[in-house]
Amino acid sequence: MTTPHAFVLRSALVLFLSGLLALAPEAVHGQSGMRSVKAVSTGGGTSVFDTGPAALYSNPANLTVGPNDHSLEMQLFRVGAYHGGDFYQFEHIDPLFYDNEKALPNDEQKAILDDWFGGDQQTASTYLEVVPLSITHRPSDRSWAVGFGIRGRTVQTSAVNKGLFDVLLRGTGEDRTVPVDGRSRAYATVDVTGAFSYRFSSVPLSVGVAPRVIFGTAFADAALNSQATVSGDSLVHRFDYTARAAGPLSTGLFDTFNAFNDDPVDEVVGGSSGIAGIGGGLDLGATYTVRPGLLVSASITDLGRITWTQDAQTVTPVKDVFRFEGVTLDSDRIDDEYDGATGEYIEDQVDSLAHAAYEDVNRDRSSFSTGLPTTLHVNSTWDQGLVTLNGGASIGLNEDAGAVPSPAALHVGGTLHLGPVPIRAGARFFGTQAVALSGGFGLDLGFYRFDLGASITPSTSTLGSGARYAVSLSLATIRF
Repeated sequence: MTTPHAFVLRSALVLFLSGLLALAPEAVHGQSGMRSVKAVSTGGGTSVFDTGPAALYSNPANLTVGPNDHSLEMQLFRVGAYHGGDFYQFEHIDPLFYDNEKALPNDEQKAILDDWFGGDQQTASTYLEVVPLSITHRPSDRSWAVGFGIRGRTVQTSAVNKGLFDVLLRGTGEDRTVPVDGRSRAYATVDVTGAFSYRFSSVPLSVGVAPRVIFGTAFADAALNSQATVSGDSLVHRFDYTARAAGPLSTGLFDTFNAFNDDPVDEVVGGSSGIAGIGGGLDLGATYTVRPGLLVSASITDLGRITWTQDAQTVTPVKDVFRFEGVTLDSDRIDDEYDGATGEYIEDQVDSLAHAAYEDVNRDRSSFSTGLPTTLHVNSTWDQGLVTLNGGASIGLNEDAGAVPSPAALHVGGTLHLGPVPIRAGARFFGTQAVALSGGFGLDLGFYRFDLGASITPSTSTLGSGARYAVSLSLATIRF
């Protein structure tokens, strides 16, 4: 027989799971994007001397920093990805879902959930970035430099509080009111970036600006605020949510997805394609030489907004309460319509209640705007020839956009220059993960350079909570 526990799960999460499934093909917080392969290798920060294409998306001021050995540099195919967040606390996940051979007592489950979530939502984010081409030009006899790049990005972030797992694991054995909240966002963009940097002759200061035109290809987000009140065999779910989408995630999923179908994912069809939104962005930066070999820099990345217009829609619920107070058995209907299958009869009755509460929605088919993952970066670099050390912090300024550290992430790292093979290592602290260790190497032949970097979290409870796993590769930088 279907239990009230199952009823709670199905009814309370119908619409929220709709939002999560909408974003699954792209798999709030995150880690401020990926600034360069060298940044991934050294804990997340960049050395001031990471010039040329490496500076295009981190600090445009660095285009005119350091020796001018090459007037033209072309980077071909840089790719990077990471996944992680403070949701991944395996010291809590393992005993709840993997380690125990029998179900933990109710009070132990509650204690683990309290330690895992506290009163907050925990997040998981995925970021993918592909830069097929970037070019920088710095004339040997000039104090300026310019750059150009094309980049594709996909950001997905989801968050949930402990209410979902409280209901899932503890069921209806205890009367209580449980907040069941969550949010999810996914978007994909392609941007065309230009950059300009100028180095002053009167003071050891370089400044830079990198404006960009952004083309959004898909967007969807959802936020659920709700409470499930369990009392005996009854459930009252009070809910409110807002879901928005544009492009293929709007027509291919929001218009066709039905969580009440037996296999709702199969009902999703391909939607519109092309440009779903257009916007603009801006990076600003400055780098100052304190003394030879010691430099400080600051930059703000991803200032700007995107307006989503293609098939844009905002969905809100018509009703805000689902009530289940038991099912009255009608033996005649059970025998006549269900061939005596009481469980099927009960399930249909609950489905009918859920349809009445959740199915009707309001759709506002008008455009909307969203911000970019604006982040402030502060860095310092100490160069000793054989060894270059760098450290600093990144602070998210627009948490709603995803892919920003919250409240801040600190990073330290360095490069050991062993002839044509630079060896890099670093560590990242705070943000939305425990301490993450990183490393990488390159091959620098003067006219050609290759770079590879990666980052892992050895323990999800050391100096913080959560995990981060990242990799970045630059296939070729050609210099002239």
